[in-house]
Amino acid sequence: MKIAIISTVFKSTPPKGYGGIERVVYFLTEELVRQGNEVVLFGLPESYCSGKTIIVPGYNPSRMPSGIKKKSEEVSEEFLYKAMKEYLESNPIDVIHDWSFQNLYVLRHPERFPFIISTCVPHFPDYTRPNLVACSKAHASFCGKSAKFVYYGLNLNEYKFSFSKKDYFIHIAKIARYKGQHLAVRAFRKTEEKLKIAGNIEDYKYYNLILRPFIWSTPNVSYIGEINGVNNYLCEARALIQTPRWFDAFPFVILEAFASGTPVISLAEGGIPEQIVHGLNGFLCKDVEDMTNAVVNISSIRPEDCRAYAEEHFSVERMAREYIVLYHRVMDGEKW
Repeated sequence: MKIAIISTVFKSTPPKGYGGIERVVYFLTEELVRQGNEVVLFGLPESYCSGKTIIVPGYNPSRMPSGIKKKSEEVSEEFLYKAMKEYLESNPIDVIHDWSFQNLYVLRHPERFPFIISTCVPHFPDYTRPNLVACSKAHASFCGKSAKFVYYGLNLNEYKFSFSKKDYFIHIAKIARYKGQHLAVRAFRKTEEKLKIAGNIEDYKYYNLILRPFIWSTPNVSYIGEINGVNNYLCEARALIQTPRWFDAFPFVILEAFASGTPVISLAEGGIPEQIVHGLNGFLCKDVEDMTNAVVNISSIRPEDCRAYAEEHFSVERMAREYIVLYHRVMDGEKW
């Protein structure tokens, strides 16, 4: 099968540092190639894969925003559209799998090639797309009745794991109000456990006025900045902490924690209850008090069960199989 994989215009694929969606795209691309498919990846400069890579000019990964919170901040995907049009006019493929945000090519030329569109975040109220694939059941419900969903998968061979932990917990996310790091600090104020907060600062107002004062007044909590790769930290941590204050569709870092043999303590938002089995690989919480109790009781979760759960449910092989089924469905003329 000839497959065009369209990555985002925000980071290279795979990303150099942290970039959950771009890493998912890379894992999927590599697995499709491994299974014998002919794959062409469209990505930003410095992208690569084992198939063919089309570098999309006009974007600088180091200058792209870390997230889009409103329509006025959207990044034009016209350069991506132009690159796709130029290549596909003389290099036909069987199916397009589009992970971009604006989906310009498939929307402008819907009959040219069969396609599916994968989405990773909640969208604006007027967002509609044909052949949409969400990343969790809850996310699909959010996107509309016709949307399908496929859980992310990891190349578990790339993740080392450890069942022996050090004396700290870790929160990994962009520093922004909607990620709710201050809630994690509040939970740890009631314990003597150490919490490390990692992530790039997206919202400086939130960091300077809310989070940093919380950290300064809580000696067992520290901010360690943005980290290059999460596997080493997750292997050492007693648990990953997540405190989303929005509909978090299916956080990739939670899967990375399980792959590292590390439980997760999280607020039960969005698709997170589809990742965490309460009491088996972590704890689902409704508030700060719940999180404090989970921290105190983390020793009841076996790291071995976390890794086993990742191997059973979140492998890249499973993700690729499920997407291939959808590829064949649209190639047979199905639309949703």
